[in-house]
Amino acid sequence: MKSLFRKPLIILVQILVVLVMVEVAARVLFPKFTDDKVFMDRAFSRLLNSGVRFKPNRDNYSRKFGFTLSADSETTESTGEYTYTSKTNSLGFRSREIQPATEGEYRVMLLGDSMFYGVGVQESGMVSAVLEEQGSPGLSVYNYSVSGYNTVQEMIVAKTYAAALQPDHIILGFFIANDVIPNAIAFVDEEGNYSTSAKMAKTLRNKLKDSLGVLYYSTALRIIAHRVYVPRLRYQVASSDDVISRSYALLSEFDRFANEHNARFSVVILYPRDSVQGGMMQLWSNSRKTGELIHSFCSQNSIEVLDLINYMNTGEHKERYFFKEDGHPNEEGSALIAGAIYKDRVEPHRAR
Repeated sequence: MKSLFRKPLIILVQILVVLVMVEVAARVLFPKFTDDKVFMDRAFSRLLNSGVRFKPNRDNYSRKFGFTLSADSETTESTGEYTYTSKTNSLGFRSREIQPATEGEYRVMLLGDSMFYGVGVQESGMVSAVLEEQGSPGLSVYNYSVSGYNTVQEMIVAKTYAAALQPDHIILGFFIANDVIPNAIAFVDEEGNYSTSAKMAKTLRNKLKDSLGVLYYSTALRIIAHRVYVPRLRYQVASSDDVISRSYALLSEFDRFANEHNARFSVVILYPRDSVQGGMMQLWSNSRKTGELIHSFCSQNSIEVLDLINYMNTGEHKERYFFKEDGHPNEEGSALIAGAIYKDRVEPHRAR
């Protein structure tokens, strides 16, 4: 009888020894993950996938917008994948100065984050530039997108500059990877400035900790969770009713604002590479669900919507239309996005 249990017991002890060794190694190699606060700060930042709170000592801090880009600036950024130069106008946007409207002109105000800003691509390859070229002559596209902005900040931009720009069409890029959760924390205060809710941030941090479960109590498991599990949680949290409902409210507010300014309003749903590639990665993250919810809300509330998953939804598309490491659309991807916007949302309105 003793020999019957001896072998399983030895195997169990060996497994426990290996687990202890892995845990000790994790604590030695990744000491910051042993600190509860540091780990939760990192995990929460990965959950958001975007900045939300902006401190006055940050470069280009703005009480109104959270932060802005330097006006009349020119910067060149190089990585192993790309080199591009970004020039901003007097308002701090990667766009031309506002010009007087001309007869027959159809004017588009493009709002979004880095996906529309054009990270990695030269000016001629930006979504705004390609869109304008496809609609030439007579189509003018003003790109008021800023890397790192969420829908709340984009709303403030629209309210600040739409009167001067007088767009015929406001097109909002909605990036499911880092718009939904920040939208639940941020809001426009009574003075029209960008603000955040400490209460909602705390609620989401608690939700994150509860979702981590036993993974929270091991340094080794924390490392795995940070890399693999938190991105999955991002879309689970984003798709929860109490979180995504805030984005619904913002999209409805945008639609009303555009109507008040006699402008059409369209939402363009943008996806990260893990959504586009399909396969096990997409199934694991279940990221497309968030896009489906946004698409469904817009459709049910008569808000014009373009769902780019209809154009980019395979592993081949992931390799073709995105930078491999950076994750933003490359020039070919930007051209595809611009073509879809023009064909589905802009051209039909110009024809009327």
